[in-house]
Amino acid sequence: MRNPTTLAYIALIVVESILWFSGLAIIGALLGLGGSAIPWVALLILFGFGAVAAWLFGGARGDATTVALYQGGVALLVVYLTVASATVGDTWSFKIAWPIDMFGATYDAESVADLIIALVASGAIWYRAQKLIAGGEVAAQLKRDFKVGTTIIAIALMTELIVGFDIGITQILIPFFGASLIGLAASRLTQTDDAGNASWPVVIGISVFAILAVGAVGGLLTGRYGNVGVRGLVNLWGAFVDALLWVLRWPIELAMRLLIALIDWLKNVFGGEETPAEEIGGAAPGPPEFNAAAEQAEKATEYALGALRWPLSILLVVVLFFILVYAYRRFSSRYGDDADSDRESIRGDADARADMMKLLSSLVPSWLKGGERRSLWKWPEGEKGVAEAFLLYFDTLAHAIKRGMVFDPNVTPNERMPALAVFLPGAPIHAVTSRFNAACYGGQPTDAAELDHLRQAVEDAAQQP
Repeated sequence: MRNPTTLAYIALIVVESILWFSGLAIIGALLGLGGSAIPWVALLILFGFGAVAAWLFGGARGDATTVALYQGGVALLVVYLTVASATVGDTWSFKIAWPIDMFGATYDAESVADLIIALVASGAIWYRAQKLIAGGEVAAQLKRDFKVGTTIIAIALMTELIVGFDIGITQILIPFFGASLIGLAASRLTQTDDAGNASWPVVIGISVFAILAVGAVGGLLTGRYGNVGVRGLVNLWGAFVDALLWVLRWPIELAMRLLIALIDWLKNVFGGEETPAEEIGGAAPGPPEFNAAAEQAEKATEYALGALRWPLSILLVVVLFFILVYAYRRFSSRYGDDADSDRESIRGDADARADMMKLLSSLVPSWLKGGERRSLWKWPEGEKGVAEAFLLYFDTLAHAIKRGMVFDPNVTPNERMPALAVFLPGAPIHAVTSRFNAACYGGQPTDAAELDHLRQAVEDAAQQP
């Protein structure tokens, strides 16, 4: 793939347009306006023009005021035409003279509300498109939009069920997930002509198509036989819970029998005098008393099992969830990349499974990932005299950063020496850096006494105001 960054930005524009459309659909549905004030296609075109304008005018040379005026004129025209394509009423039409109709009392209150929402949203979307192009970090923006967009689409689907009419969310599911997956994968490709890298577009296309095809087929089957499938899953889950309750029935019933027997014994011990048998027509036979106690135990057992059904179901769901979390952590730790120094991108010599795990793990909330928090610095552990030199240099950097130095990872240790000397005056910066270079590039250890002396000098300099 010659220019994966362009493909990633195109996917980002599609995802952002769907995200905004879903939000406008929720607002329109809750306000009784029938859905989004702006069709999705119009939003997509607006985002596209905004991104192109940001790219063109951002790199234009000339007077800044003139460039800003040209960009503002383009923005005014595009926003005006976007509002003209807004949905007013039950039918869509292109309204080139929408300001005249709006202020001329041609539209009712709901139509005016649609136009106002469309105007405000168009301006905000144009500003958002400029920010997307100027901000960079397309991979981070795609991950954020995927998480936020999934949440907004879920809320929109629930809103659609509540209001009872279609607000256009179902039709954008496949474009959203397709663009998200393609963009996330493309953003990890390196911009190179490497032959190994050129095979990845085919892999991405086939993978995304397979995922969307399975989702589409599953959605069609669910729409056609959804009730049967849901009932089947509910019945299967109910049978599983019933099986567990059947296993629990015997210890619960035994406990109930013992409890009833204890209550009867306490009645006999602390109760009043028993009524003579002659007054009640003779002594009662033994078996009925046993049957009465057994019936009470059975009723109490049924009541306890009924009370346990929902708590047990919830507990099983929680246990299943934590099992999945544990399995995910084990799988990600097994196939994750141990060397953080490797570039996280899909390359010709990369492991596809590891790259896919990184892509999926980036979409998972951080609290599910677990693991220890890794340090920013890395050093060779176990090499006496070498690891200590690394730690001394890193501690020197930490002291300088705390005092206001901006850490630039693209600067070599020798090039960083003047900045360290400014923020840590009096510290042996040259000696610390030379010991670090010797340990880093030559593997040469440093005497422990010398390192202790240098560390003390650095700490003394760090304590100075």
